[in-house]
Amino acid sequence: MYDYSKEISSFHSSHVRLTNDQRADMKRRRETNLDRIKRGLEDAEKPPVVDTINQGGYAQKTMTQPPEADQDSRYDIDLGVVFEKSEASGPRTTRNWVRNAIASKATNMKYDPETKMKCVRVVYSDGYQCDFPVFRRSWTEAGWKHELSAGDEWVTSDPAAMNKWIETHVSAKSPETSGSYQLRRIIRLGKFYAKTHAKRLGLKFPGGLIATALFIEAYIAAEGRDDESFRETLRILSHRSKHSPVYADGVQVSDDKDTDRIGRLIEQAKASVEELDKLNSEDAGDADAKQAWKKVFRHSFFDSEQRAANNAAAPLEKKSALGAGLAAPMIASAAAAALTDAEKADRAQAALEAKRSSGGGNKPWAQ
Repeated sequence: MYDYSKEISSFHSSHVRLTNDQRADMKRRRETNLDRIKRGLEDAEKPPVVDTINQGGYAQKTMTQPPEADQDSRYDIDLGVVFEKSEASGPRTTRNWVRNAIASKATNMKYDPETKMKCVRVVYSDGYQCDFPVFRRSWTEAGWKHELSAGDEWVTSDPAAMNKWIETHVSAKSPETSGSYQLRRIIRLGKFYAKTHAKRLGLKFPGGLIATALFIEAYIAAEGRDDESFRETLRILSHRSKHSPVYADGVQVSDDKDTDRIGRLIEQAKASVEELDKLNSEDAGDADAKQAWKKVFRHSFFDSEQRAANNAAAPLEKKSALGAGLAAPMIASAAAAALTDAEKADRAQAALEAKRSSGGGNKPWAQ
């Protein structure tokens, strides 16, 4: 495959990964709303928030910028707010406490905060979105037990465990032993890819946790070659059955409404792999690579004659202690390119090993 890894790395750093300023702005808005919640609850003489839980793409470091054609796309950040079980009321009532607390302290916002089925949502006019899932906790012999306010029920939930599951896969499966991790970059590229084609087609694709789990499930490592890793991950994804559930940390995170969304991603992956396979030709050059990757990501970055090679590199991500002592399974780039489609499908079984060991036993590659 024609080596376009430097350009894909530059594209990721400049147009996919959130900038430090964007992350700082998200954090500021999150903290502002958390302060509103605390003050609003106090003024309304409601029980206090006793803990918070970082979750979602922000906590997992997998948030992306919006597609080029969709600059109004929302950046969303999730922060769970926790009440003591003995002080919380019913699920819907407790969510409304949080919603009313924000509304009472955010009188100049364009959009009123909304009580959703599983969170309280604050939407800004410039595309930012803050979601506040509401939990109650109780102490057990095994530690704190958290329950999520979901509709009219309290549902057992452990978002911190989900963050740990993702971090473990990222650090264990990536070729790197320290610093930045390829799997996290592939997840970001994958989420950006799904958003891009959802916008282009005007149809829904998997988002958030489902997209993250799918790209973890299908990931093929290629040391030093994010371009090849992404193509081979798409190849594995293209063999998947849209009808098989998606699991994360042994928990099914997809449902019936996601079947067609997953199917669209699979079909788009097939088309992109076909396009990128043209770069296997010995005659392939820079112009061919630009054309192929332009069709994959639909971004003007691939029109430019000037590559952002001198862009400041994004800060390296520290290797988590969660990955210590875990092998980093890798398929070298040359070997990955040599595999047949059937062999790639077989490799999917190994990619699913961690999922199966955590409780997911389905076979998503069965057509």
